[in-house]
Amino acid sequence: MSDKNLKMDISKFITGECMKKALIIFPIAGLLLVALAVAQVSQDISLSAIVQPYYSVVFHYDTVDFGAVLPGATNYPALGNNLGVYHVDVESNIALTISVRRTPWSPYDYLTLKFASDVNAIPVGPEVTVGIETPTIVESIAPGIYTHYHAYWIDVSREALPGSYSANVTITYQSA
Repeated sequence: MSDKNLKMDISKFITGECMKKALIIFPIAGLLLVALAVAQVSQDISLSAIVQPYYSVVFHYDTVDFGAVLPGATNYPALGNNLGVYHVDVESNIALTISVRRTPWSPYDYLTLKFASDVNAIPVGPEVTVGIETPTIVESIAPGIYTHYHAYWIDVSREALPGSYSANVTITYQSA
């Protein structure tokens, strides 16, 4: 195409039918572009999370004292049982079981340990006899936030010799 033909085509475009069509088409195209720019765009986004099991157990004691006891005593309470001295703060999003076990009394295993626990109330009497080395399930608790009270009692055999006796108790909180 020569320069002369190009000038002629441009002049036809500016003065002719092409220009009229362009004057109609360009504004319509512009309006469409504006309409597309104003239109909302949305997308659904999938969300996911995995909530892990959680429990926190904080003991507020590490010794239990029975004081002086006589041979033949039964259901003899630990000092402080009725005051709620032996308690644990529990926070959990899962059900928990609580078990107890003990070591043999030293120097002689003449004492029997009894235990009770309760959520939000101080136990008033023994519920289980704590076995040696074999855990005894004491209770199951639902998810929540609790003060979990413990209480201890002992039976003292009439054959118990005078002296100081000691043992260890293990209390285990675990998922049910």
